[in-house]
This record gives sequence, C-alpha cells and structure tokens, in this order.
Amino acid sequence: MADALYLHVPFCETICYYCDFKRSLYQEKVVNDWLDALEHELDEKDINKSLKTIYIGGGTPTSLNMDQLERLLTRLEPYTEELEEFTIESNLESIDAEKLALLKRYKVNRISLGVQSFDDDLLVYMNRSHTVKDIKPTIELVANYINNISIDLMYGLFSQTYEVWEKTLTKVVEIEAVTHVSVYSLTIEENSVFYKQGVKQIENESEAKMYQMAIDYLTSHGFVQYEVANFAKPEFSSKHNQYYWRYDDFYGIGVGASGKENHKRYTNNFSIQAYIEGSGKPEIEELTNKDEMFEFIMMNVRLREGLSLKRFESLFHYSFEDLFTTLITKLIKKQAAVCGPTHFIITETGMMYLHDILVSFWEVLDEREDIA
Repeated sequence: MADALYLHVPFCETICYYCDFKRSLYQEKVVNDWLDALEHELDEKDINKSLKTIYIGGGTPTSLNMDQLERLLTRLEPYTEELEEFTIESNLESIDAEKLALLKRYKVNRISLGVQSFDDDLLVYMNRSHTVKDIKPTIELVANYINNISIDLMYGLFSQTYEVWEKTLTKVVEIEAVTHVSVYSLTIEENSVFYKQGVKQIENESEAKMYQMAIDYLTSHGFVQYEVANFAKPEFSSKHNQYYWRYDDFYGIGVGASGKENHKRYTNNFSIQAYIEGSGKPEIEELTNKDEMFEFIMMNVRLREGLSLKRFESLFHYSFEDLFTTLITKLIKKQAAVCGPTHFIITETGMMYLHDILVSFWEVLDEREDIA
C-alpha cells in the first residue's frame, strides 16, 4: 500500500494570473457540498492507516473557514497515527493564529506559503493579495506554531529584472524561520489569465541565469539543493515530495487529484460539480513497463542524490548501465552526468538541458522491442 496521500482543495479567495491548477473562487455552500463528496471518496477508498506523509494542496486549503477546515482535518485524523510529515499549502492572507492553532492540534507540522516575490509591483502583476510588508510578520507568526516553513518563489516574469530577483533571494535568507524554498520559472499555461492576456515567456538565457542565481545564492546561505527546484536547510527536505521523485505509489484524493497505485495512474474528474454529484469517474491509465521505466528515470534524476542503480534493477529487472551504455558514456563525456557504483547523477551542467537528456532516454527505450 502507498505511504503518501495528496488531497486537493480546489478553492481560492482570488485567482492568481499564472495559475492553471484546478481551482474555483470560494463559496461556502459549494465547499460544504464538496466536503460531503470528499468524505464519501475517503470512505470508498482503501487507504493505508499507517501513512507516512499527507499533503493538502490546492487551490488554497486555508481559504476554508474554521469549521470547514476542522471538518477536513478531523476526517484525516485516522491516517495520522504514524505520520512523519503533514503539509498544508496556504497564502499569507488566509492564515491567522486561530487557524494555525487548529492545524497544530491536528498534527500539521509543515506549511508551504505562496510568497512568490519580495517586490510589490510583481505581486500586483501576478494578482497576489499580500504585499511585501506582510511577508516577514506572517512567517514569524507561523513559526510560533509550525517550525517547518517552506516558501514558493517565482522567477522568469516578463517585467522581473535580475536585481529584483536578487533582492527576493536576499530577503528570503534573512528570515531565519524559512527552512525550505521552492523556485519555479513562470510557465504560461493555456488555462491561466496570463495566457488569455497574451503574456509571453522571457528568453531562455535570462531564465537560466535567474535559475543559476537562485542556486548560487541559496546554497551559499545554508540551503542544500536536493532537487531541481527545491532547496532545504539540513533535515528539512520535503519527505512527501520525495515519494513522487523516487517514483513510489501515492494516493490522490479530491477534484482533479492524481494518484499512482499498482502500475496504474488515475486522475479524478476536474469538474467540481461532477465531483459533488458523484458523476465524474476518474480517468485510469494502465502503465506499461516502458512507461514506468521512463517515468522512474524522469523523476529520480531530478534529485541531487540521483537514480539508484540497485532500485532500478530491482523494479524492472534490467541493468540501467547495460540498457543505456552508449547514452551514459555520451553524457559523461559532455560532463552532463556521472555514474558511480550506486547512483547515476545528472550534473549541474546537465540540469541546464535536462529536457533534452530525458528525450534521449526515451528514444533509447522506444527502440527496445523487448520492453513492453
């Protein structure tokens, strides 16, 4: 059985212009009906009572009112006995001392805050509801209840200069309570407001420079880059997300949530109304051995520790080194990868063109008729 559960709360108080996740503006009655449907899904699903991690994402889970949030947390309580990490996402404007006390009471021990930038003009540009002056006091308030605080930052915005990005990185490391930082480049997704406004991506070179700035600055100020987009102080890397990156099974609960169990990936219906009515059936994809091999590679090479050669062979009954001998040799010559006795690791150089490397792995697999 899976050891990790992701639960999607599709409600927000405002819609950020870059977001294309399944979300809807908060309405009290709709949320109550959604909670009824969510409880039904949890009742129907055979979930491991010895979960190690739960992650409540969104949307903005803390947009729920106190009664709704407590109802949700109460329903998850049977799965928290052996939890090592319980994360909830929040925006700065939707969290307060009362909600934090509630979260702590129900064993939530990690929070992910959507900070995005330390520049007021950019926050307005993204349609964020907080201002720069709200950030540090809110984080310090959170730290009174939860000591594992992750923040999201965004780079690659059209009007974002290198100086503005550097200022954001500087401000982050000045806040001692921050234990984890996730950095994301802006991607213009089809269902986002930015897409409808015709906002364009910045040049790849500028985006790559901002990414390198984040690596250099955060790693020189006590953070370890343990995954492509994630940096943590020692002992604070995300346990839940590593279930994804190591390609372990996990449960997906809620509107639009995806899960992976027993060689199948499923995605719940994206319609909130259909979910409430019980008419939206999940889309189920049977994963072939070749699918799983590639996805295992794609996820594991994102980790700085790399891909475990032993685990690859244990899962797929093929030697990673034998299967990809020519490609591995080529990547090593380009200083894009190293292959030691236990792990295959993409180097910092290789991370800059990870997409192309993954395409090369797929091409090798695609030619193998002996792998179904």
